Amino acid sequence: MTPVMAADALPNLTIAYFNGPCPDGWDNTAMASAAGRTLLPTPRGGGAGGFIGDALSSQETPSHTHATASGSITSPAKEFILIDGCCNDNLGHSGTHGMTGFTETGNSGFPYIQYNACLKNAAPSTGKIPSGLLTFSLVQCAGSFSAYNAASGRFIVGLNPNGQPAATFGGANLQPSEVRTHSHDMGGSLDFPEHDIAGGSGCCAHDYAASGSHGFSGSTGVDTNASKYDAAVQAPYYTAFLCEA
Repeated sequence: MTPVMAADALPNLTIAYFNGPCPDGWDNTAMASAAGRTLLPTPRGGGAGGFIGDALSSQETPSHTHATASGSITSPAKEFILIDGCCNDNLGHSGTHGMTGFTETGNSGFPYIQYNACLKNAAPSTGKIPSGLLTFSLVQCAGSFSAYNAASGRFIVGLNPNGQPAATFGGANLQPSEVRTHSHDMGGSLDFPEHDIAGGSGCCAHDYAASGSHGFSGSTGVDTNASKYDAAVQAPYYTAFLCEA
């Protein structure tokens, strides 16, 4: 039986995006897990066809939350000419006090555009492939293509005008099966209202919290087994080998 020939010279099992249906010799059935995920050059030591993160539905706004947040606030001490005991109630105690909470779900602002991810399932036709062409493949790069490892574990974005090709930026390369997480430092201030008592400022009733504005600091938590993906960057991905002609 004569193998089906595609109308292009790209190798079998090449993965590419199309702005519309897959052409003859290409199909998206085997790429179902890439729907709602971006193609990611396979991290070093990893394989192709793996996927991480919850897939986005069509035109879904990516969002994330942090299930835990913790910090502390320190209130300075105020002393009074009083005897500790009854009956000036509802006074605060000075010192460092813990704070816990969580964040509301927020829009991550992750910009994206969606195209049809197709896998080539036919033999290539004869023809010349442009030198320097970068394509994804479900198998190790072969033939006139060689592995392009500089992008391993990194998301690819279009080059800005006057930008430097192949420049890397942002965080460290993703490792195989990694869910990239993040946290936020937080800070601010709380106003402690005054509470009058019958006494003068001085010694020796001590360790009462002073009124005024006092700063707090802390950070959000990262993923736990009970809150998987809560602190994820929310850039779900599908791994494939990146090959250069």
